[in-house]
Amino acid sequence: MERPKYITRFVITISVLLLSIQLSFSQSPYRDPIYKAYSRGKMDVWYELMHTCEKNVSSNSSFDEQLELISYYYGYTAWLIGAEKDDTAEEYIDKSEKIIDKLLEESPENPTLLAYKGAYIAFTIGISNFKAIYLGRKSMKYIDKSIELDPENIQGNIEKGNSMYYRPSAFGGDKAAAIEYYVKAVKSFEKQGLVVNNWMYINTMTALGQAYEATDQIQRAKLCYEKIMRIFPNFMWVEDELYPDMIKRNNL
Repeated sequence: MERPKYITRFVITISVLLLSIQLSFSQSPYRDPIYKAYSRGKMDVWYELMHTCEKNVSSNSSFDEQLELISYYYGYTAWLIGAEKDDTAEEYIDKSEKIIDKLLEESPENPTLLAYKGAYIAFTIGISNFKAIYLGRKSMKYIDKSIELDPENIQGNIEKGNSMYYRPSAFGGDKAAAIEYYVKAVKSFEKQGLVVNNWMYINTMTALGQAYEATDQIQRAKLCYEKIMRIFPNFMWVEDELYPDMIKRNNL
């Protein structure tokens, strides 16, 4: 089975939008099937759904519709990078950035757009690590601006957490600090009622559980994974891999 772990890994490399946008997203015909594809690791199904969404979205579509498409490109691009399908990933980075840049011209201080802009720059670094020398600071500029404009922005906090988690400590990375941002994002999801069948919420929860493990907070990781299995009982990655492996490694 194709596991979606790479989405966390590089999305880790952010939607999850402002409340009004999220409410619109919750009514999308793609939300539930995208979640089901993610939870079962069926990225081929994800692709088909994303492609259908893509055909129905144009530059004349609403802001919300274009942002929804960006979120699906985002998840798929992260998976492509993790699966080392770099050429295809670059195609989706290019597609996404064209939409993001156009929307930023219209809404230059939209926190979610800024967070996505920083994330896609980080994707480019994920493909070519040497580019971190000159792109890393640029990515963080957008992410930090997102949080400056809206400290509770979900995508901004996810991306800040991803940056802190995956950046080497010599360059400012801090896994403990990453946890704080993931927790903020999770709380915002829950406060706004954006939990049910939301792939980005479960992805962020999984990133949080892994961050707890990486900082030797095993009991918190255990509770986090158990919460995921309680809310999303069919999420195979946690249920079949992350949780049992953690139990075995730590003799729990």
